[in-house]
Amino acid sequence: MYIEDNIVKFEYCDMSFLKKFGVDVAADMYLDFKSVNKIPFIYDTYQLADFFGIRRTNLFKVTKNIDKFYYTTTIKKRSGGVRKLNVPDDTLKFMQRCILKRILSEFKVSKYATAYKKGATLKDNARVHSAKKYILKLDLKDFFDSITFMQVYDAAFSTRYFPKQIGVMLTTLCTRQDVLPQGTPTSPVLSNLVMKNFDDSFGAWCEERGFSYTRYCDDITVSSDNELKGVYSKCKFMLTKMGFEINEKKTRFLTNGSRQTVTGLTVNSSVKVPSPYKKELRQAVYYTLKFTAADALKRDKNFERKTDLPIDEEALRYLNCLIGKVAYVLQIEEDNVYFKSALIKLVNRKDELEFNIKRENNYNF
Repeated sequence: MYIEDNIVKFEYCDMSFLKKFGVDVAADMYLDFKSVNKIPFIYDTYQLADFFGIRRTNLFKVTKNIDKFYYTTTIKKRSGGVRKLNVPDDTLKFMQRCILKRILSEFKVSKYATAYKKGATLKDNARVHSAKKYILKLDLKDFFDSITFMQVYDAAFSTRYFPKQIGVMLTTLCTRQDVLPQGTPTSPVLSNLVMKNFDDSFGAWCEERGFSYTRYCDDITVSSDNELKGVYSKCKFMLTKMGFEINEKKTRFLTNGSRQTVTGLTVNSSVKVPSPYKKELRQAVYYTLKFTAADALKRDKNFERKTDLPIDEEALRYLNCLIGKVAYVLQIEEDNVYFKSALIKLVNRKDELEFNIKRENNYNF
C-alpha cells in the first residue's frame, strides 16, 4: 500500500488484507497507522514477503529454520580470549538489513546511549565524564546473550506496530536460540531499543542527583564532582530486574587522583588517547619511516602476520594498520602535530609501496 494523489493505492500483496477488511476499512487502518508511524504497514505474511521482495514460501523457509541461516565464528578480544559471533548468511543478512533500514532506523533510542548511533563516537561518550572528581565504570556480562526474544519483541516488534504473527516472525529473523546474536546487522540497534527504558529511567535518576550517565554498548559510566552515593546499588537493582548481570571483575571506581579512563580514553582533564598507546604507536611509526614497513613489522609483536603473503603485501597490510591507528588518535586529538605529520608520511609510503607492487606484478606478468 502507498498514498498517491491523496488516495490509498493497493498492490497485489494486499489482496488478502483487502479481502478480510474491505477497501474502506483497509484504507482507514493504513491511514491511521501511518498518521503516527513512519515504519511500513505490514499486516499479514503476504505483505511481509513483499517487504523483503521474496516469495512467501521462502519467508516461511527462513523463519522456520533460522539456525540453518547462521554460521559461527570467533574473533580475538583486545583484552584477551575470543568473542563468538553468529554471522547470518547472505539471505538472512539481506532480510536483516531491510529490517534495519526500513524499520529499526525509524525508532529513537535514548540520549544516554552513545554507541550504535549515527555520528556517535567514543570521544562523545568520554567527553561527558571529562574532568570529573569521581567516576564509576560498570560492565554488563554477556550483554547480547542476555537480551531475550521477548525483550526484542517488546522493544521493536510488538502489537504496538505489528500483528502478533508478524511481530513474532520479525523477532525470529533478528534472534537466534531465543537471544540476540552478536554479529548481525540488527543486533546493535536492537540492543539500544531494549535498553531504552533503562537508559531513560536511570539517566533521569542520575540527573536529579547531579550525576552524568552514559552507556556505550555494555559499558556503563557514571561521573560527578560529588560522591556517587547509591549509584551502584540502584544500577544493579534495575539491571538485575531486566535479567542482566554486572561483571564485578570489571567494576571500577576512579578518582581524579588516579588515571581515569572511559571506553579506552583518558578523561582526567580532557579527552585524550592514553599515553602508553601513543608511545607504542610513535615507536612503530619511527621504525617504519626510518627504515621500511617490512623492517618495522618484524619488531611489532602486536601485529598478526600472515605468513602466506609476500613480504611487500604484508608490509602494505602493516602500513594500513598504522594509518588506521594514527587516524584513530587524530579523531580524538585533532590538533596533535606529530601524528598529523606522521599520517601524511605514512600515506606517502603506502602509495609508493602500492606502486612498486603493481609495477612488480606487471613485470612478472
